[in-house]
Amino acid sequence: MKKQRPTIPLANWKLAVDLEATREIQNQKGVLAFECRCEWCFKWKHCFKDVLPIGLQEQLERVGIQLEHPTDLYKYERNESGVGIRVIFHAVGRIIEGSNQFRNTDFGEALQYSTIREEPFIFLVVLPQTKSHEAAPTFKGGSESELMCIDFRLVIPSEALGAL
Repeated sequence: MKKQRPTIPLANWKLAVDLEATREIQNQKGVLAFECRCEWCFKWKHCFKDVLPIGLQEQLERVGIQLEHPTDLYKYERNESGVGIRVIFHAVGRIIEGSNQFRNTDFGEALQYSTIREEPFIFLVVLPQTKSHEAAPTFKGGSESELMCIDFRLVIPSEALGAL
């Protein structure tokens, strides 16, 4: 990998990132959210600055993530406090250190999200793409083993949705 900054923090993780390659895979044609015009992709683009803490936004931007262009995004629940969505990004590099991504359950291994904020909740897990079941961008000139999946589950509060 080229142009690594081996100590880019992202919540509970430290990542070595190929910034140039990460920028090249952002908003890639063929990923699920590419040029998506669904309701939730539209709402994400217009409210992520209000939903994500500024420090987290800055960390993701340092990694080379374009926050307005996730790899995948979908709504999975609605309740009185807002709408739960899952937002997935990808970066090129490797995880240097961080929280264990899996825990054993009666049904096998389950993703272990870290709590970034309790209310409205933001949960995050960073894992190698080789351990993810999610679709990923194509990394030309490299291998899937160099891709990292950055996976959020969060609530967009009703107040943020009301303005859209």
